[in-house]
Amino acid sequence: MDERDPSEQTEAYVDGIFGAGAGKKHLRFLERIEHPGLREQILRYHALEADTRQLSLEENYLIGLAVLAALGRHDTAAMFAKTLLHLGTPKAKLLETVARLTMWIGGLPAAEAAFRVQRAIAEYERDGLGSLAVWLPEGGER
Repeated sequence: MDERDPSEQTEAYVDGIFGAGAGKKHLRFLERIEHPGLREQILRYHALEADTRQLSLEENYLIGLAVLAALGRHDTAAMFAKTLLHLGTPKAKLLETVARLTMWIGGLPAAEAAFRVQRAIAEYERDGLGSLAVWLPEGGER
């Protein structure tokens, strides 16, 4: 088990996905969470996500994309879609994942989610990692 501080775990996890320095940027984003208990809980999620013995990073983010889209949390689902694109997941796989939501949430809600994921794909194709600036802010933005 990783005994590092949750902030150190998060920094290493995010650096592993997005490259050196991204972890510090993401920690700046998380510092915006004022409640220390909530912030620590979110930090600890990264340790769980970093454990890929049973689920790969792609599988983890695909589950997240589907659940968030099904719950109507389209902005966070869009960030997960951009992360998946960064990991090399084909955009067709993202679109298929959202399309299959129709079985559980119905066609109209799935179409709404699909429109947001399609926009996320376009943003990532246009701006690359810059499209994830909310999660990876420069400087000390709050």
